[in-house]
Amino acid sequence: MNPSSQNIEHFGATLAALDAEINWDLVATVYCEGDAEGFFDEERRAAVLDAGLKLASDLGEALPSGGRSLYVGAAVAELAPMLFEAIVLGRRVVWKALPSAEMEELTRALRAVAVEGRSALPEPKTETWLGRELGRCDHVWMTSVLTDPDAFPALHDALYQRQGTPEAVGGGHPREERRRARELVNEALVASGDGAVITTSEEELAVWEAAAEEFGLALEVAPTGRMSGVVGDVIRRGKLRRRA
Repeated sequence: MNPSSQNIEHFGATLAALDAEINWDLVATVYCEGDAEGFFDEERRAAVLDAGLKLASDLGEALPSGGRSLYVGAAVAELAPMLFEAIVLGRRVVWKALPSAEMEELTRALRAVAVEGRSALPEPKTETWLGRELGRCDHVWMTSVLTDPDAFPALHDALYQRQGTPEAVGGGHPREERRRARELVNEALVASGDGAVITTSEEELAVWEAAAEEFGLALEVAPTGRMSGVVGDVIRRGKLRRRA
């Protein structure tokens, strides 16, 4: 797709408006323990934006216009890719997340900067979802979700290979967390399947590859990735293919 200059300008203006609208100190409380003031300073926000724009550019080369993407657990770091898909590529973005102060603030800010008559901006939906209810999604974005130390403390340590090290979070329930993680990936696979593009973190690849195999699929992963904006994980992109 050759995006129009008007759409690109709208994309840039929307990102700038969001940066000015979001209560960054409120959002920071989700990422920090104790005083979060100043965590998302101008330098950090610029780094997050730069990383997001690079990832969005990659998606522009990988995805067709008019499709549907599923973003699971997306937050401030994914704003640029999601808005790029919606505004520049004209794609529908389905955004699923857990309830939090961050999701409430992002919903408020997105509604505040939305321009009547322009592309609908994605908003997080926090209700329970099933893959078969979403319709065909030709792209799934799930990055740094299964390594979340709050939701998956034991899996976090296992996937980062931090068990028994000073960096380990500790605690959690390994078997239960792996079950929940697998169910989440399975639902995403139900919504996507053969030919879909998958964006995930390097650490989460093993979970995706094992689940895809049970679906009769293989995940063909690009040899290189990009660093994410907030967590600092390497983001990898692959494509699901039916096994011979």
